[in-house]
Amino acid sequence: MKRAIATSLLALVIGFGMSATVNAEVGVTDKEIVIGSHQDLSGPIAGWGTQVKMGLEMRAREINEAGGICGRKIRLVIEDNAYDPKKAIMVTNKMISRDKVFCFIGNMGSPTAGATKPIISRKKIPQMFPLTAASLFFDPYDRYSFGGWVPYYDQARILVKYFVEKKGYKKIGLMYQDDEMGAIMKKGVVDELKAEGLKLTAAESYKRGATEFSSQIAKLKKADVQVVILATVIRETVGALKEAKKLDWKVDMAGMSPAYNIYVPLLCKKAGFSPDGFYSTGQAPYPYPDSPRPNVREWYKRHKEWFGKNPDLPTTAGYNALDFFAKAAEKAGCDLTREKLIDAMESMGTVPDENFGGPPTTFTSTNHQGTYEAILFQIKNGRWVQISEPLGYK
Repeated sequence: MKRAIATSLLALVIGFGMSATVNAEVGVTDKEIVIGSHQDLSGPIAGWGTQVKMGLEMRAREINEAGGICGRKIRLVIEDNAYDPKKAIMVTNKMISRDKVFCFIGNMGSPTAGATKPIISRKKIPQMFPLTAASLFFDPYDRYSFGGWVPYYDQARILVKYFVEKKGYKKIGLMYQDDEMGAIMKKGVVDELKAEGLKLTAAESYKRGATEFSSQIAKLKKADVQVVILATVIRETVGALKEAKKLDWKVDMAGMSPAYNIYVPLLCKKAGFSPDGFYSTGQAPYPYPDSPRPNVREWYKRHKEWFGKNPDLPTTAGYNALDFFAKAAEKAGCDLTREKLIDAMESMGTVPDENFGGPPTTFTSTNHQGTYEAILFQIKNGRWVQISEPLGYK
């Protein structure tokens, strides 16, 4: 009889244990939450990927040293995608099947994060704040995907609206990359001009990888435009500015987030000219060590002490992405599941960027794009200076 009771109790205990295991959420234990991310750590934009990685690691360390989330420590699994879609798919499958990640945060790059997006969503795993402004992460709506960067289309409209309404310009020019990114930016420019009752005065394209922009700039100058919107990345931005300097053409030029980085002013200086006066939209003020925000100065110093390197804009993106996750996970409660995390993110309302002063983030049950606002910056004395509050075009 005693043996039968003991056997029954043992079966009951084992049953409870099996039930707890079966019902537990993937990537969540009593001790940790496992978060995945794929970054370019060895490819053409490894400088950015390394910075995002440090931002994620920095915020994870802070959270863990403060006791974690409901006592659970954050464990990051960060893999190298080498900016190669095939490798991104490979490491994503590895993180899903072997590492059993709870969610993905800050996956790097339009081609790489774009390649893995459907794989992650099919598994009903949350993915948030990819390092890209591509609209595929929120349009069409996907319950398991959350975009963070202001879309290129919106940035283009914000720029045109600023120069038409704030500066009174009527003649707008455009130089754009002849690819999907450039096409999206061009559409934003054209649509906002139409809304303002204007037409694009002149537009010049270039092939991706081009290094010569003299003909494009010469034609735009001949069209006598008042501002040139640059739908360009780093090298092409520098090339356009350099050609304008050669022609002694004192025209306003303005880029978007791919041009808003530390490299544009540095490369211009290296090429022997000043980029002062150049405008760009961006997501957050540049984190200089002498930032007017005391918390940013302290953050910069702490990052330098921990990693031995200066932080950059992508560092703030990684840091903020994990910070938002932590807030959402706290709201979701200690019985954390993927579905509860998503519900929490959709019901947090408008969340201000208290870390770096960027636009606030808002998700709802019908819209998973965090912001449609950008901040306008201008290079002054070789440094990016904020010249507007967060702006939208609507």
